[in-house]
Amino acid sequence: MMGKSILAYLPVNLANMLTAFGTIAILTRLLEPAEFGLYAVAVITMQFVHMGLFTWVEAAMARFQARAEREGDVASHLKTLYRVGLLIGIIGFSILMAILSAFPIGPGLLLVLTFALASTSMQIIFNLGMEAHRAAHRIKRYSITYSTQTLVSFTLGVLFIMFTPLRASAPFVGIICGLIIVGSVDVLFMWRQMRGGEFQTEKVKTYFAYGAPLCIGLLLSYALNSADIYLITGIMGAASAGEYNAGYNLANRSLEVLFVWVAMAVTPAAITAMEDDGTEKSIEIMKGYGATLLWIAVPAAMGIALVSKDAGFILGEGVRSGAVTVMPWIALAGLINGLMTYYVHRAFMLSGQTKKYVWALVLPVILNIGLNLILIPKYELMGAVWATIVSYALAITIATILARRDYPLPLPYRAAFEIAGCSALMAIAVLLLPLNNMTPGFFTLVLKATVGILVYILACLAVNAANCRVFIRDLRERFGKSPLAEAAE
Repeated sequence: MMGKSILAYLPVNLANMLTAFGTIAILTRLLEPAEFGLYAVAVITMQFVHMGLFTWVEAAMARFQARAEREGDVASHLKTLYRVGLLIGIIGFSILMAILSAFPIGPGLLLVLTFALASTSMQIIFNLGMEAHRAAHRIKRYSITYSTQTLVSFTLGVLFIMFTPLRASAPFVGIICGLIIVGSVDVLFMWRQMRGGEFQTEKVKTYFAYGAPLCIGLLLSYALNSADIYLITGIMGAASAGEYNAGYNLANRSLEVLFVWVAMAVTPAAITAMEDDGTEKSIEIMKGYGATLLWIAVPAAMGIALVSKDAGFILGEGVRSGAVTVMPWIALAGLINGLMTYYVHRAFMLSGQTKKYVWALVLPVILNIGLNLILIPKYELMGAVWATIVSYALAITIATILARRDYPLPLPYRAAFEIAGCSALMAIAVLLLPLNNMTPGFFTLVLKATVGILVYILACLAVNAANCRVFIRDLRERFGKSPLAEAAE
């Protein structure tokens, strides 16, 4: 059943993968390293702002939709959150513009930040609709709307870089246009769902009490994995920040797409089970979820480390050399961060103990900033990577201990052991390939990936790692009647 739910979100994740790799491959070629560095700083700033201002509203939509359905109060639930999101978006953007004007920021960075902050202030309305669709299990509507907006925004952003003088600001202008074009259609649909509802102040208090700690926690979490860009920019310059961000995105973003894919399918189901059937049912879902995450993410991280040099052709030459150096280590960091963010942190959401989520991140963030200040001047980009890995390891340890005090989060030890063994066999098979005399590139990447995937899948099927035979069965049921599947058989 979980496999079918994950497959239902396939269009969304294909769009995410296309834009993730497209952004890295195209922007690192169309933009100069320093321009890409400005773009990276703007993206991180935009994410910080969005998490600080809007995430609590989105989290409330996701967490309380099932309860509103059970109580027959969906219209008021939606109207309350949409009105709050619109109000914060307008006021927040005005305040942010006033703050930016007070700082001595160069005109280039100021323009990029303006469009970035404008896009995230508009994004909240679109995101509320997406969270409502997912929580209500309107998977088809969510997939079509989200995928269309993602692809339209990305395409327009690239066109604006090519044919306008916007440069690093162009991707954010593309997002704004995509939100207007696609988001307006979804708003009309959601407006009909709000009919008869009322704005309820008491709901706002409940939602804020639940979501505010999540905002703070997400800010700390994002500081843990992104604050080093600011430090690299300040210590080494925008071009070095561009190199680091390119390698970080190519490795980490590839993993994050996979984590988000599984999480967006399972999290709503776990919340609904918690509301309707209690803790035991949600634990059953979470156990399978954790094993599935490991089954998908561990070999993916191993694969990225194995093909980092071969994947360098994806990046522009201006950022390539520094990026491929950090990628294997970023893959490890991304794996730890993904398991923490998309599995361990879900326990805080289900238990409602979101304040503990915040405290789990305080010490790792302090350690990360301190290590970056010490290691970057001495070891440059690798210093930032090592600081990230050490901080993530501490963060996931603290989070697991605190989360399990209030919610019996299952730890899939057996699945982890099986998957580690299968991944090791995959790595050995790839490393034994006679490719030493070949120049790393597209052909070696495809060859290594093909061999690695085949060895891993066969090994997993042999031991039924993470109960993967059920996932494969769901895959066959969904695509088994297609001409391609019949030809393969």
